[in-house]
Amino acid sequence: MPTPRFDIERIGYETRRAIERPLQLDRATLRGARAVGIVCAALFFLPVILSLAFPSAFFYPPYHRVYERMLGALLLAFGLGLLLALRDPSRNAGVFAVVGLATGFLGAANVYTLLVDHADPLHWVVQVPLLAGITAVLVVTYMRLRRPHPVVVRIVVAAVVLLPFALLLYDVAYGAFVH
Repeated sequence: MPTPRFDIERIGYETRRAIERPLQLDRATLRGARAVGIVCAALFFLPVILSLAFPSAFFYPPYHRVYERMLGALLLAFGLGLLLALRDPSRNAGVFAVVGLATGFLGAANVYTLLVDHADPLHWVVQVPLLAGITAVLVVTYMRLRRPHPVVVRIVVAAVVLLPFALLLYDVAYGAFVH
């Protein structure tokens, strides 16, 4: 009995085409996404530079150069990722989403630190609005580019809102087991 022949090229092409259904976006939306990417990338680069002159606005004492370098590397990676996504924002919309989610988590962690550890109030004026603004703009841009399912949006918002409670549980466990 001969083996059935499958046209792999046709099947592969149809599958790929069904998955990659880009939305028909107008030029204004694409230009807006590019502008958002450029501005947010600049806002990620800015704290790395300004932290040299104003460390208390971006870091928490006691200052550790290792953690400062890691935070700087993270912010530079966010900015570079956004700049690389600018070539085709509709295909790279996931970059806007992931960077927005990570920035939201970073902002929620900062709010938790400010409330629990009573850090310098300057962070309320500098870091919290900066990270909240970047998060909001990136998430709105992603939603304009992809139209995500409402359940996914609710899960992401809940994750960012519940992160401080997860950090509190971490602190309790750390205090119980390490100290």
